[in-house]
Amino acid sequence: MKLPKNNLRLTEIFRNAAAPDISELSGEYLVDMLTVFPSFKRFSHRKFFYLENNKVSGYNVLLNRTWGHFFLEEGICNELDSLRAVVINYDRKENTFFIRRIRDHVRRIEQDIYLGRFNYLLYGRLYFGGYFLLEKIERKLVRSQECKS
Repeated sequence: MKLPKNNLRLTEIFRNAAAPDISELSGEYLVDMLTVFPSFKRFSHRKFFYLENNKVSGYNVLLNRTWGHFFLEEGICNELDSLRAVVINYDRKENTFFIRRIRDHVRRIEQDIYLGRFNYLLYGRLYFGGYFLLEKIERKLVRSQECKS
């Protein structure tokens, strides 16, 4: 999906998006940083979401390396009129001190397409860092009959 690279326009889209259910985020998603940070989409930056101990957890992959483990929780985006959102919370022991402070807010703009706000927690306050897009990657299974020559 093609979205503008403008924070004001993306804020409007985020406000008009729906608050997703945590359970709908599962599987693999391509990540495209839209503002501030460079996009690593061409390097196949992805997020994986999975169920772990009745909670949705996940991690990032970039250049075939795993980093940034997280869990999902319901939350509020106070910076934008207290909108409901899913929070991608990186406060896990597997992460470095720097990574543990990331708190992303995510809202659904279409089925399997989400707009996120990258935030960084510093001295008890969230600082906005930019927008990103999550697009679900559908893996197609090849039937065994199609594999035969």
